[in-house]
Amino acid sequence: MLTRRRFTALTAAAAAALAAPMKLQAAATRSGLEFGLALYTVRNYLKDMGAMLDLIHQIGYASIELFPAVYSRPARELKALIESHGLKAPSGHFDYEVIADKVDYAAELGLKYMICPMIPRPQWDSLDGFRKAAAHLNHVSAKVTAAGMKLAYHAHNYEFKPIEGSTGFAVLMKELDPAVRLELDVYWVTEAGQNVLEVMKQNRQRLALMHLKDRKPAAAFSFVPGPKGSHFTEVGSGTIDWKAVIGEANRLGVKQYFVEEDVYDLPYEQAIRSSWNYLSKLAIS
Repeated sequence: MLTRRRFTALTAAAAAALAAPMKLQAAATRSGLEFGLALYTVRNYLKDMGAMLDLIHQIGYASIELFPAVYSRPARELKALIESHGLKAPSGHFDYEVIADKVDYAAELGLKYMICPMIPRPQWDSLDGFRKAAAHLNHVSAKVTAAGMKLAYHAHNYEFKPIEGSTGFAVLMKELDPAVRLELDVYWVTEAGQNVLEVMKQNRQRLALMHLKDRKPAAAFSFVPGPKGSHFTEVGSGTIDWKAVIGEANRLGVKQYFVEEDVYDLPYEQAIRSSWNYLSKLAIS
């Protein structure tokens, strides 16, 4: 029998469970860090987007990063939907081929950053391909800047493949206009066999946002996104030294971090909750 005392106790416990993530979120924000979720992580569960946004906020995330599949809604409608669930959307990914055409849409969304997540596959295998990409993105950047936003580039592992004594990443960092920022994906840099801390330091002037996902123990590194590079796991459950990474990023002035897990073994809610719990406690420790 559910007595009044039992009902009151259950209600109090439920309220405490809901309040705990908000307290951690507030404490993490006071530390100067803001953890969000890249919406691509839950791309297969957005049929009821409002319910998903509620879950993301309830877990404790302060923001989301958008991606092309959600741009079918009018910008004002999408912005209102996000804000009505207590979240912010400071950035969004836009496909290389159409990013220049989406500037007005992004501005109406209120984004701070438009991010190019990948250059066309045929351009991965030559330095000239990366030079061509840099020229294109510099043109886009001028348009993005004029609209009051910043353009950023999200690196994977293929940019670090040795080519003709250099790498595509080195070409991009040299050829891109200084106004173009960098969204560094800690997993993909690690997957390419790079020292994340050194890459961060070397590109401190561009570094603005970071993607966070962990890497399972794996013997070999890879330079192509795909099955050979798929060693994903929740933040805090793999091999990456997050205390060092987040500490250095914070020292370099990075404020915006997005959890992103391309593939996960756990149920999606458990996966994104696990990463949040680890990061929020790390931020206030």
